[in-house]
Amino acid sequence: MMDSTNSLRDRWPFQYQDIDSRMEEEPMSTNGEYYGSPDSSMKQSAREQKRRPKPKDGSLLVCGVCGDKALGYNFDAITCESCKAFFRRNALKTKVFTCSFDGNCKLDTHTRKFCSGCRLKKCFDIGMRKDWILSDEQLAKRKTTTKPEKSVCITHKNKQRKMEDSPGSTEDVSTTYMSEDSNKSPMDDLSPLKSDLEDEDYIVPLNEEYRKEIENLETQYKIVFDSGYTEEQVQKLTGDPRSPDELFNMTDIFIRRLIKFAKHIPEFRALPQEDQIHLLKGGIMEIMVLRSAMGFDSRAMQWKVKTNQQEGEKRLDPTVIQKNLGTGMYVEHVKFIRSLNEITRANKTIMTLLFVIELFSSDRPNLINKDLVSKGQEKFSTWLRAYLESQIPVGEAKIIYPKLLMKLLDVRSLGESSAQLASHLDITRLEPLLVEVFNLQK
Repeated sequence: MMDSTNSLRDRWPFQYQDIDSRMEEEPMSTNGEYYGSPDSSMKQSAREQKRRPKPKDGSLLVCGVCGDKALGYNFDAITCESCKAFFRRNALKTKVFTCSFDGNCKLDTHTRKFCSGCRLKKCFDIGMRKDWILSDEQLAKRKTTTKPEKSVCITHKNKQRKMEDSPGSTEDVSTTYMSEDSNKSPMDDLSPLKSDLEDEDYIVPLNEEYRKEIENLETQYKIVFDSGYTEEQVQKLTGDPRSPDELFNMTDIFIRRLIKFAKHIPEFRALPQEDQIHLLKGGIMEIMVLRSAMGFDSRAMQWKVKTNQQEGEKRLDPTVIQKNLGTGMYVEHVKFIRSLNEITRANKTIMTLLFVIELFSSDRPNLINKDLVSKGQEKFSTWLRAYLESQIPVGEAKIIYPKLLMKLLDVRSLGESSAQLASHLDITRLEPLLVEVFNLQK
């Protein structure tokens, strides 16, 4: 496999080498230490959890629910701090947690916020035990039997828990828009009552700073992606590919434009050069899917190809996918494009923000500074939410926002399918850049 950063750096177009370079209280910590005197059941739980030590070889742990970084075992399963807190808050509730989508949401560090039903189901699927959650009596007993020398630590942890249990401090959607004492389903915010929508039937003017940042991002996108193609490029993009190799070769032009666009994003330029390459290579398939949706005319059922000639633009029929990649890929691709255009109403600003949110995915392989990438994605997500609330009533925005982010799961699925197809291409017939970007063997 070609995963050499130096190789890509040397051959990358546009002189790529010049780019500027909660912890929450639980019954027990992963090492089994209590901060007070537990009763017999707590002692038994402690002995059980001591059988699950952290690895001493320095290997990284990954949350079994969302894939985020994990520190150790929580409730008998390896999870991150966010999913640990989510499970402790919700596992003992009697109300039913349902999914507003298809009941099989793919969860990551971003989408875990938007489906409590699938998230809780995943917690149980990986073996998290709700019988290890302390009851109110056990919590009260632990507080009253605290050892003097540990009192400072308990005070600190209780204070921290109080802060994290306050409204608006958690990540989960079920507690973001409603209190935990509510009788509503945790997914009711995705299907609110009519009265709820009427209460939030207002828009919030877009923050001036956000407005300028979004306008600048859109401007750079239009300059790079909406500029006309040369006659040679038009012939390549509107030709009739006769094999998967020829079809994928058509993406060479897009990849070059993507690199150029990314260089105009300050948050991208702030990343180490290795991470810039890993983001582009790791997300190239998904980003191509989003770009295809942005350039698609749903009425004419064709892609628009802008030219530098007098005719203005030419068209490309999506059946080229069916002819070269199969009916299954064609149907799923067109279905996704239509559904995304329906949700966004073909709003270019929304699509551009989704484009950069997908680019800044912190779960790409080999990233060095995942926190910096994650902060970038959160920033763009905040812009998207604020933009929606400035265009449509807040109540509607709260419905559309999570649905948009969940569409990125469809993007991932299509991207994975495209990557599998690309792995079987004849590299001797591919552009050198594609061989490099797709990590294909020579």
